[in-house]
Amino acid sequence: MARPRSQFLSSLGIMLQIWKALVDEVLSRGGTDDDLRRIETDLALRAQLAQLIITRPKVVKSNFTLYLHNKQKNGGWIKGFDLDTYLKEEGLLNRCFSLEDEVVKGWLADSSTYPEEFKGKAVFLWRSQRASGGDRNVACLIWSDGQVIVRWDWLGDDWHGYNPVLLASS
Repeated sequence: MARPRSQFLSSLGIMLQIWKALVDEVLSRGGTDDDLRRIETDLALRAQLAQLIITRPKVVKSNFTLYLHNKQKNGGWIKGFDLDTYLKEEGLLNRCFSLEDEVVKGWLADSSTYPEEFKGKAVFLWRSQRASGGDRNVACLIWSDGQVIVRWDWLGDDWHGYNPVLLASS
């Protein structure tokens, strides 16, 4: 009759697998045995490692993309009206975001969640348009003084490489 596996031996096997994975990762990143010894000798490092394990940071795949028309690339530009026509003709309008999307509301409510890659750009929410004095405007998000703000730009303006349209990933 087979003996049940000891919890101690089982735990020891798991511990060795974890240690091996950690050693392999440190060494693959150019670390040395001295770097690994720091886990034992550096209390702050040990605390950081434990906190990292406990908090289980999530790797989030973004569900959006910043879209540029070919004319906006390499220093070029396109008129907003032409971009509007293109988005409609190519069926991209249904992938555009608006001020009513939950993720956008989240960025406006908590600026710390705004993606770094958006900062320095005017990110356009093409499904949020409004008429003002006979002109059509599109909402965009701007990072300013540590906050996300909403601005409205006229479709008659030029859209450059720093004016992407926010699309849902396909």
